[in-house]
Amino acid sequence: MKERKGLYFALLALIFLSVLSVGEITQVEACYGPHIIADIDKNEVYINDTVIITGQICPAEPNVTVRVTFTRPDYTWIDQYVVADAETGEFTVTQTLDMVGYWNIFPIRGHICDRLYANVTDPADPLAPLPTPELPPYKPNVSLVTVAAVSMSVGLVALTTGRKKKTRNISSLRLFVQIGFVFLLFFGMFIDHRVVPVPAEQITPHEYLIVTDVLGVSMPDGFPVPFFGCYYPCGKTVTCALWELQTYIYPFWDVGRGWGVDYVSSGAMRLAVVFGSVILLSVLLGKFFCGWLCPFGLYMDLLSRLRKALKIEYRTFSDRFNERFHQFGYVILALLILLSVIFGSQAIAGTQLVPGTETGGFVYNYFAAPFCQVCPMKPLCVLLQTSVGLMRPEWLTEATTGDYYQLGFYLTSLNLFVLGLVTVAAFFYRRVWCRLCPLGALIALFNRFTPFKRFAGIRLDKVKEKCTKCGVCKRVCPTQVTEVYEKKGGDVTTSNCLLCLRCVEMCPYEEALNLKVAGKAIIKSRNWLD
Repeated sequence: MKERKGLYFALLALIFLSVLSVGEITQVEACYGPHIIADIDKNEVYINDTVIITGQICPAEPNVTVRVTFTRPDYTWIDQYVVADAETGEFTVTQTLDMVGYWNIFPIRGHICDRLYANVTDPADPLAPLPTPELPPYKPNVSLVTVAAVSMSVGLVALTTGRKKKTRNISSLRLFVQIGFVFLLFFGMFIDHRVVPVPAEQITPHEYLIVTDVLGVSMPDGFPVPFFGCYYPCGKTVTCALWELQTYIYPFWDVGRGWGVDYVSSGAMRLAVVFGSVILLSVLLGKFFCGWLCPFGLYMDLLSRLRKALKIEYRTFSDRFNERFHQFGYVILALLILLSVIFGSQAIAGTQLVPGTETGGFVYNYFAAPFCQVCPMKPLCVLLQTSVGLMRPEWLTEATTGDYYQLGFYLTSLNLFVLGLVTVAAFFYRRVWCRLCPLGALIALFNRFTPFKRFAGIRLDKVKEKCTKCGVCKRVCPTQVTEVYEKKGGDVTTSNCLLCLRCVEMCPYEEALNLKVAGKAIIKSRNWLD
């Protein structure tokens, strides 16, 4: 009863602060800042034609120089510098485009930029081959290589130390995998950033090397994966499926220009790729993503280790309340989809249900991708990108807004508030966020029903004859899953199970619990009492 009251109080407080924040936000004006917007007079250009770039910085200030970088198809570039008008913040630049192919154009003020494009063709030779991009030679970033070496060393030490105590084998392995995956996810895209000129680093070499076409559908924001990882820190090679699920409904349902990218396929086609990839990955691997790969899962596990070091005992929910708490993730998932559909009603059905959803409107500027405005992982993504991935810690203060009610481009103070709330709760309840995570709910939608279970690639299996109902599996489960204990035998995988294998690790009976991959037992419980 106490935990229920505490949860209700926290939710009411969050709702109250959200309503208060909306009341405090002033209506968006034509120029809000810090911001830069720009436009190009034409996107289809003949070779050696001139284009005109017009734009505006906000707020307008005297003696502000705007850098406009024209990046050729071969990744060479032309820089122009212009002083913006002191009163209006407006600026104009002209440039002759001298190479056939796709040009990226970046008006830049500080670390904030807009992105334009132009497709240049040669009418005299329409079949002329496109130039091959010439990326700068690879020069290793010593700082990031050091971070990589230290991370790998810590993982190896943890893994080696764990082998001395049988009950730590799997936990050490999982920590090693989690740290290694976070490194690959956030650091890999920026390992060579210092030899790639700004803003070519924002184009990211992976767009040339990897491409993001899935079955003929252009996915310029990256391949959708079911774990938290904002699109901008990850270099857009892979992207959080929730972000794409929201933004492809609103505001990027139509073909056209988005936030720094250009969509040549419809939102419905991109959503089909999102759902297809999520269904496939969820059915094959289930919540293995949550237990072993999700960066926020690593954060939750590190908080648990800190709690143990501080000798703070964890608390548990009642079984009934815990089951209801897990269901709350489906409510959040349904709500964010519903809001996205309502906001995108103009593009989807031709009727605007909410004022301000047009391009540049209040909702468009402040509440597009509604869950991302409160997602607790977003501050950590920005932290990893700015202070580690790009080695520019000064961006932290520039990317974060101050007052609670003021929403910013990278972060909202709601993100920080929710992260703080989850962090405090995690000191008392293990993997508390994972129990109500909407992304976990999205995965669970497709691996909880019998037709999908038949194709599951990873399963947790229980041998009835070897189980003594000691209850260890129930006590050690970080999300308080009870089905492993309650079911008699066979497949005991449930939609709430993170597949962290803590139960397999702590089960004291030989091969009573087994992790099966494609029907073959890979990891088995061991008798660690002897």
